[in-house]
Parts: sequence; C-alpha cells; structure tokens
Amino acid sequence: MSAKIRALMVWATPACASAALADYTPSFSQAPSVAEVAAVYPARARVSNISGTVSLTCQVGRDNHPRDCDAIKEVPGSYGFGAAARKLAEKMVIDTPDLIGKNIFIPVTFDSAVLTGAAMVSKPVWAQMPSVQDFQASFPKTENGVNNVRVVLGCTVEAGGALGACSVAQEDPPGQGYGEGALALASKFRLVPWSQDGTPTVGARIKLPIRYALTPVKQP
Repeated sequence: MSAKIRALMVWATPACASAALADYTPSFSQAPSVAEVAAVYPARARVSNISGTVSLTCQVGRDNHPRDCDAIKEVPGSYGFGAAARKLAEKMVIDTPDLIGKNIFIPVTFDSAVLTGAAMVSKPVWAQMPSVQDFQASFPKTENGVNNVRVVLGCTVEAGGALGACSVAQEDPPGQGYGEGALALASKFRLVPWSQDGTPTVGARIKLPIRYALTPVKQP
C-alpha cells in the first residue's frame, strides 16, 4: 500500500497595518516562555483578567537582540501592555540572518490564559516536521481497508520547541492504530518559540491535527 500523506497545520501570514513602519518581521531562536509572559503581565490587567495586543517596532542590535523598541499600537491602552511587551523583547534573539541595524516588527499578544495554565498555540511556526519516511513508518503494520484517517494529538510545547506529554485527543475513525502511529511522530516536530500571532509557545498546549490520506496500490 502506498500513501499520500499530509499533516494539517495552522499556517498564516502575520497581518498588521503597523508592520508597514518596519522593514522585516523576523523569526526568533529565543523568545519568552508562557511563564515569562505571565511574570510581566500588567497587574491591573491581571486583576481584571484583561487580554491585550501590542505592535512593537525595534532595531536589531549587534547581539541580534531587539533594541530601542517602541509600542506603536497597544490595545487596550492604559493597562501597561506596551511596557510589558518591551520587557519581553529584551529576552528575544533574532534568528533571521543579516538584520543587524534593520527595523523590525514584533507582534505581542497578552492572552490571559497564560495566567491560568490554559495557554494554547493557535498559529505555530514549525522549525521541523516529519519526513515522508517518518509518516510511512507510523502506519499500522496490517492493512485494515481504511483510506482516510484524522488524528488530533494534544501536546505540551517543551524547551527547544519539542512536543511532550502527548496524547490522542481524537482519532476518526477510531481503533485503526493510527493514533499510536501519530504519537510516534510527535518527537519529529519542533516549534519556533514565538508564534505568528505573537504568543509564546514554550509551556503552552497545542492541538496537532494529522490526516492520513491513503491510496491503495493495485497488485499486478
């Protein structure tokens, strides 16, 4: 049996009118974790369980850290999200090459879920994904006549972007052995530490949907 396989991930392009004021939206090799975002969460917003977003523009220093950051948009205002976002930027390291001295845009989302341990990654950026051979190795050992299977894993993002504490949240149709195979694939995934919508990934939970679309090969 041969197979056409695809992993259904969440992909999106960061969209913000404020990005026009900066030259680049970089990727990061280091970024704050969920715990570090919770640690700088503005006190007034924490008490009121308020979430917020900040658009930062910064320059890239010679050490690849953002510097001279300015909050050009802060929603809602007057809660201290801009100052908190600038503190978080100090912990970031740019992974995009040749940006020293360039103006960059950094989206920062303060989701009150980081305060309760319920933070979820909704727009991940993948640093590593399984190969076709990895998917092939995850197939059940016996053919069962099922050609389309959807598995959803629930995992926690660990340091370095690895997925840990994974479990099968959904397998449709169930009982075909693909859930166990998908669990074996989890170690092949790595996330970058900052998501496309400006949230931390390390320490957050993620739902990882994987679809197996299988095409049987006719025997001669």
